[in-house]
Amino acid sequence: MGKGLSLSVFLFLLAFSGLTEGTRQMSPFANAPGWLCIDKNRNDFGFFDAAPEFRINIFVAGTSEKILFGFGRFRNNDSNNVQYRLKDPAGNIVIGPNAIPSSGAGRIDSYNQAVNGPLPATNGYSPIQCSPLLTGDYSLEIYYPPDSAGHYSMSGAIMFEFFDISVVNPANQQIPGRVWSKAWQFNSGEVKLPPTNNRFWGTMFILSDDSIVTSVNCNGFVGGTFSISSNKTGCSSTGNIITDRQSRTGFHTYPQYKLFLSDPDSLIFPTGKARPGIQLPILAETSCTTEDVNFKVKVDKDGQVEIFIEVNPNPGVDPEDVKLTANVLANPVGNGFNIIHWNGNDGKGKPVKSGAAVTATVSYIHGITHLPIYDIEYNDSGYIVKVVRPPGPNPLIFWDDTLIPGDNSVNLTGCNDFFGCHLWNIDVGNVNTINSWWYVAGSTASPISFKFKRTPIPPGVISGNPAICAGTASRQFSVVADSSSTSYNWSYSGTGVTITGNGPSVIVNFSDNATSGTLTVSGYNEDCGSGPASNLALNIYPIPIVSIGKLDSVCYNLPAFPLSTGTPGGGEFIVNGVHETEFDPAREGPGSHLIVYWYTDTHGCSNSDSTTVFITSGHECDAVVWVPNSFTPNGDGKNDKFHPVTSNIGQITIYIYNRTGQLVFSSGENDRWDGTFMGRPCPSGNYVYKIFYQSSVNPPEYKTISGNVILVR
Repeated sequence: MGKGLSLSVFLFLLAFSGLTEGTRQMSPFANAPGWLCIDKNRNDFGFFDAAPEFRINIFVAGTSEKILFGFGRFRNNDSNNVQYRLKDPAGNIVIGPNAIPSSGAGRIDSYNQAVNGPLPATNGYSPIQCSPLLTGDYSLEIYYPPDSAGHYSMSGAIMFEFFDISVVNPANQQIPGRVWSKAWQFNSGEVKLPPTNNRFWGTMFILSDDSIVTSVNCNGFVGGTFSISSNKTGCSSTGNIITDRQSRTGFHTYPQYKLFLSDPDSLIFPTGKARPGIQLPILAETSCTTEDVNFKVKVDKDGQVEIFIEVNPNPGVDPEDVKLTANVLANPVGNGFNIIHWNGNDGKGKPVKSGAAVTATVSYIHGITHLPIYDIEYNDSGYIVKVVRPPGPNPLIFWDDTLIPGDNSVNLTGCNDFFGCHLWNIDVGNVNTINSWWYVAGSTASPISFKFKRTPIPPGVISGNPAICAGTASRQFSVVADSSSTSYNWSYSGTGVTITGNGPSVIVNFSDNATSGTLTVSGYNEDCGSGPASNLALNIYPIPIVSIGKLDSVCYNLPAFPLSTGTPGGGEFIVNGVHETEFDPAREGPGSHLIVYWYTDTHGCSNSDSTTVFITSGHECDAVVWVPNSFTPNGDGKNDKFHPVTSNIGQITIYIYNRTGQLVFSSGENDRWDGTFMGRPCPSGNYVYKIFYQSSVNPPEYKTISGNVILVR
């Protein structure tokens, strides 16, 4: 061709510029590791005879097209026994098995060769070529032998530093968007604690089963070897949406959707068209019996719906609002309705009150896409997800990592951070499957409104003292208010009682002849009627009979004495309005004084009695001792014994002496001398007495008196 290039060659080179598929997408710049990884120890991705979901597929639309591909050097394996082969859509081997080339056709020696594509004349590489005889998906397979023990270990994995797979048309123009797998596996170098250059910057394109294309910019996560796939449910497909979408420990990638290295060829993989999806009417059935709501939704194709329940009437999304997501069928068993259950609790977990006006909006979800990625140690920047086609706003990203030990990261309201969403560290990502999901809401029905029904809940314990004393005028009783009760039904089984009020708190009035009975209350609303009842037994007890007893008048100068005459015992004395345990005449002073005895029994019923005590200050309050001058112990019952006559005397001691000074009598308990000594009558005559006494007035007086007394016989 001489010193220059012919026009046809120039056009061929121009067609390849920037259109290669492989290293160019997974390593968008030279020092960004994005190595294709075949690791039989981990899974069958790209291996000989792999299951369909683990194959590397190359779609050929016509037999005039060609497949061109090549491989770079191994990053961690020097084996010479690594082989490749290419199978056609019927499973026939059309190339290979051949050893991975170390030079010549199919060998990529540099990053520039990989991104410049399969043409050595433009600093590209010389490709391996296949001229297809069939249309459909061809599969590229890699093989490497086990170790000497017949096992595949992590250290034996094959990592291609560079790779390229291209499909070209008859004009030698590359057709991007033909290379896909459901379970890609890559390596981004040794895992190191950020900051590090061992990051994966690749972008992949996901084609959902309803033909919605979204792109995922991995945005430099740190993963070492990792597996990436996509599906419509998450880490499993049990049918339980909440459980399926939660991140898990271990390997749970569940490959389903096609993942492309470039935007899928729209001629082969056309964009899905959003159809109405929802068929009216949408019904919301509420029940007083079940206290929940069943939404009944019809759709014209299988998929998912989202129901936004606006519990809080304020505009926008509020914490009380609820979002439900459910799988739906175009032709479910029964009358064609899908039943979607709501338990009746708001977004904070509190029951919605009966009679509340609620609005629900149903949207049919298109392009529901889950991205379970296995073994990403650090995602410190987050994903960047965009809607590719049909064009639309970038989706919100959701996740739920609550099943991962030590992490409770969850976002069910959606993240739309321009710089990336869903971050985690090595404790969360290492050897675990972390799932994120997003979707496009393709069609939304007009909101429906309904009134929520809920039977009033049992009122619980009735508060208030159940012991009622006869003659009690009124008593308050109450229960905890229930938001689903608009009023309360109170009743009483006894007689002589009236109830005032119909709220959670009432006043119960008792007549003098009220009888014991049961107080009953239940909540009520107009939609569901009365709920379960609560009961409280009320016992009406008689008023106790109380007596203060008789208290004599006392002298002002008497010492204080205890108050103890009330019956039944155990009550309280009140002297002139003051609680006292004793009565002190000197403190109270002369005059009349009111003493009240107040008694309360074990039921709390009380009664009282009172009396008036007079404190005197006359001569009768003086301390007096009168001693007779003679006595006649002759047994006639008149003046037979010698004894002093006293008034206001506390203690007294008497000593009697005969004329020789002999003590013939001393008082003890008996203060009267009968004229005998040692059991024998004493002779008539003159005797001497000495009397020692203490007055009982306050303050007490201590005196001694002496004199003579004549014993006459």
